[in-house]
Amino acid sequence: MYTDFYQLEEKPFALVPDPRYLFLSRSHREALAHLMYGIDAGEGFIVVIGQVGTGKTTLARTLLDRVGENLEVGFIFNPSSSAEELLAAINREFGIPASGATRTELIEQLNRFLLERRTRGKRTLLVIDEAQNLEPDVLEQIRLLSNLETEREKLLQILLFGQPELDENLSRPDLRQLRQRITIRWCLRPLSRSETRSYVAHRLRVAGAGEAEFFTPGALRALYGASNGVPRLINAVADRALLAGYSSGLRPVDARMVRDAARELPGVRRLQLVPRQLVVRASALVAGGMLLGLVVTPLVMNPEVDRSGLASVEGAPPAAVPGLASAEMGLEMALQLRTAGATAADALNTVLSEWGYEPLGSEELLPEYFPGTLSEQTGLLVLDTWFDLARLKRLNLPAILEVEPEPGIQRYVAVLRLQPDGTLVLQDQARAFPVSEERLGELWTGRTLLLWSNFESVPAMRLGMTGRAVEWLQGRLLGLGYLGPTSISGEFDEVTEDAVRQLQAEHSLDPTGEVGPATLITIYQALRYGAPVLGGSREGGRLS
Repeated sequence: MYTDFYQLEEKPFALVPDPRYLFLSRSHREALAHLMYGIDAGEGFIVVIGQVGTGKTTLARTLLDRVGENLEVGFIFNPSSSAEELLAAINREFGIPASGATRTELIEQLNRFLLERRTRGKRTLLVIDEAQNLEPDVLEQIRLLSNLETEREKLLQILLFGQPELDENLSRPDLRQLRQRITIRWCLRPLSRSETRSYVAHRLRVAGAGEAEFFTPGALRALYGASNGVPRLINAVADRALLAGYSSGLRPVDARMVRDAARELPGVRRLQLVPRQLVVRASALVAGGMLLGLVVTPLVMNPEVDRSGLASVEGAPPAAVPGLASAEMGLEMALQLRTAGATAADALNTVLSEWGYEPLGSEELLPEYFPGTLSEQTGLLVLDTWFDLARLKRLNLPAILEVEPEPGIQRYVAVLRLQPDGTLVLQDQARAFPVSEERLGELWTGRTLLLWSNFESVPAMRLGMTGRAVEWLQGRLLGLGYLGPTSISGEFDEVTEDAVRQLQAEHSLDPTGEVGPATLITIYQALRYGAPVLGGSREGGRLS
């Protein structure tokens, strides 16, 4: 193929996992540290959430390579559909003879095995991958396994890896006891722009690349925009782009080749991110009060200055106050002067106020800890996802955006309003900043955190499921005009799946046909369940 053309020893972006190509981003390193701590401390339940392709399985394998010899690990890759099947699979994984037939017998065998291992000074860890596929009764059975204990300690630690639907499932009222036992919860995030560059360079080095340039700077920006930093998508697009360069006899690969490669791959989001301009011209700020469409507001520099009167009205900057920094400092500079945790906590409190909740007490709180904090204090859920502006507008909820005021520096800001002229109003520390779509595209990494309520407590749904939740879904799809009256059967059939795909496509969601948090939010918004709105209007039950 193209390896000879590029003088490589092998394909650098193959999708097959290979430990030689292991690249741990900051999020992966932090997750690994938390997992190692939780396991060493004997924590009972640990949950890791991540979008498809963000490296959950890679993280799991890395973890298993680093645990001590006194820890016996059972790994379930594709969990079974029933509690009995899962228990049997767990026992097989630990090498327990499969003589038990009933659930009680299987648990008794597992308990004897765990006690025997404990007397030999060994601890036991059960890792379940793709846990979002577990039904609620199976998750409840897993909770019951945590009851296997001595007077002093748990006999079994349980680590669940899953997609965001797992977080949704764990938020069900009937799984409250399981949710309360989760002591460590971590959300894996995709790579940042700078990490994407490092990731590509790392894989090329392992594949035998010399000093030659394989991707132009523009191609690397386009690669990040197309993949949103998801490693699996980076591999797919980069591999296809190198093949295009080989077919054309051109190198290095340029941005056009990357964009063409992304268009050929299903499921790749082609975000139109504008290269960032970080040059601040004081003359432009003074003359027009604008920085690339951004209305700048003075920043309080003196902590003794009262901030109560700083909130602006309709996006206008407040009057000058003694002790403020000069007007040259805009939103980006204001964010840089605080930590990621401080900006995230402030943005979270801002969006909570839109929902009618009092601020949380935390002055610093990273987004990874939002779900546990909110479930304890408000009951709201968190959708941690990657959006473009079209999706954000269509979902129509106030949101928390991750921005990069400098490359590799992540901060967080609340977006509360969409104005008639297309500008969005961002808020930081009670100050409003109208920002143009173009400028937002330059700052925003795409990562979006939405607070939402599962008003009807329905689970994630997909083809083949049956029950009352499916009947509820079909009734709502009927009311919104996506299903006919004869289609309400209580079975998630192909007709229902097609209706879900249509709804998703019309609201700028990935048309997967499966019902997850984003689709539920869309349905609740269309049916006016009472959530705050970002902007826009509603016509005929559909968001416009």
